[in-house]
Amino acid sequence: MKTLLLIIILALGMGAQAQTQTQTLKLYAAAGVKLPLQALSQRFEAEGGRRVELDFDTAGAAQDKFQKDPQAIFLITTEERLAAAQAAGQISGGRMWLLADTVAGMASSNPIKPKMDSVEDLRRALLAAKSIAFSDPARGATVGKHFAAMIRKLGIESEVLGKATLARDGVETMKLVQSGAVELGITQLSEVVQADASTLVGPFPGEFDLFTRYAIWVRGNDPVAQSFVSLLHSEAGGKSFQANGLRPVP
Repeated sequence: MKTLLLIIILALGMGAQAQTQTQTLKLYAAAGVKLPLQALSQRFEAEGGRRVELDFDTAGAAQDKFQKDPQAIFLITTEERLAAAQAAGQISGGRMWLLADTVAGMASSNPIKPKMDSVEDLRRALLAAKSIAFSDPARGATVGKHFAAMIRKLGIESEVLGKATLARDGVETMKLVQSGAVELGITQLSEVVQADASTLVGPFPGEFDLFTRYAIWVRGNDPVAQSFVSLLHSEAGGKSFQANGLRPVP
């Protein structure tokens, strides 16, 4: 009788644990969507949805974490990465929705911002800066990879790298700018606006303009997860993205 009672107690405990796990929707995302996702996930839970557990990193690192976590429901990274991962069979059993666009550019800790009207302005600003931070390309940072290729094309790679700090992600880049530890920060403009709009310089000019489209991958067909996607695409979701420097995709 005692053995049977113990089995029943253990079964109830495991059932409660499983229910708790299913009530949490785990989401991995690129850091560029951090503030709007935090606000929208809180709204979702307050309106009766489940708790959304958020983990932010670079676009590449977020994808890697998602692929290694079978319990994860959502992945927000670039449309290009999601399409490639789906084609390679790295993610399956779900669906992708387009979400929002962001643009890469520059922030400055100096009160007087450098001009960014032309490629020559960009080159001059990078050479004149005493210190520069950008996300580590080796960690899959979209802007970091673009910036590394850009300075090579401009012919100033050694000059820039000699005074550069490789940050973990755009959030860390902006912390360095805000603290005055570096003069220029290279990241998504959404991350600049979200951290400190007063540091905004602007997007890269001409041929170096970088447009990135984020998308969300939803694993499985949980109707509650689908309702969270609906919130992201609602009027309230669009306003939240816009307020934080992103342009929602219809």
